[in-house]
Amino acid sequence: MKELNRVNEALSLSLLHLDEIDVNDDTGDKLVSDLHGLLGQRQHLLELLVADNEFDDREYLEQQLTLTQKYKLQASKVMRHRQDLLHSGKKSQRQINVYKTIDSNR
Repeated sequence: MKELNRVNEALSLSLLHLDEIDVNDDTGDKLVSDLHGLLGQRQHLLELLVADNEFDDREYLEQQLTLTQKYKLQASKVMRHRQDLLHSGKKSQRQINVYKTIDSNR
């Protein structure tokens, strides 16, 4: 359970940090990769807990389910936000290119 709690904490921090950094920041790619690894670790640890016949802490498992749903919502929010930032960045770049073309034609 200690390992799962550590992974949960790292997952929460990664999602928060990913939401705060600039979309053009290269550390975002590393954070996404780390996030993917943490999710895999979390899934594996949860599978071990569920398979353990001696583990009977229903409340703890319900907390983990709640956390899973929270992480799903956070990840979706972060993904939409980053997609919006990428889209607006591409739109701005197209506008800049149009102005450069107009300026070069003068």
